[in-house]
Amino acid sequence: MVPPPLRDPALVDAVRVRVTLEAPDGPAEVFLLDLELVDPAPAHDDATYLSALSPVVELVDTPDGCVVRIGREHRLGAHSASVLDVDVSLPRPTFRVDETDPTERNVQHEALEAAVAAAFRSVIDWFPSAGTAEIGHDEALALARRRVAEASPEAGAARLSVSAEEHINGEWAVRLVGSTPAGFEVRVGFVDGHPGTTQVRRIGTGEVVDSVGAE
Repeated sequence: MVPPPLRDPALVDAVRVRVTLEAPDGPAEVFLLDLELVDPAPAHDDATYLSALSPVVELVDTPDGCVVRIGREHRLGAHSASVLDVDVSLPRPTFRVDETDPTERNVQHEALEAAVAAAFRSVIDWFPSAGTAEIGHDEALALARRRVAEASPEAGAARLSVSAEEHINGEWAVRLVGSTPAGFEVRVGFVDGHPGTTQVRRIGTGEVVDSVGAE
């Protein structure tokens, strides 16, 4: 049997980036970038991704630093493909609480979100052939469940129900809850409405009564 031809190892067909803020009991918040490329493109070297993500790491003050994993998966055969995975694991930062400035926690969290969004924009710009079409309601809900399953497999995303949803400027904000009041707040398209960007935040019992998107 003739072995399948090898693809150019410098090219990729998909790029996936995951930034996880870890709490003692599991992921507290996960940012996901998933790009499916129409045409294979150069993968870029590790230093390029580390440079784009360094502003995120700098915002999380930790004496132990962080772990960044960069890997490739190659599928051979009739439908050969190559996927690049970048995984960043950080301890969830403790947002300072200033009684004289009740908005400080929001400002700090927004700064972290903005840094992740900027890093994702850089990666998106490197791969212009990735799809950017806005997604509809049903696809957004299905994608929200899929992203929760990726971020927290133990949550049983298929059993979660939608308790709130909102669609603004291409972004879908979806709240998924289970038999207990706690659940997940998912923002599909949180970076400029790009459907390949998702933020998954675990929420506690005191947050589910708030409006979608509130801190």
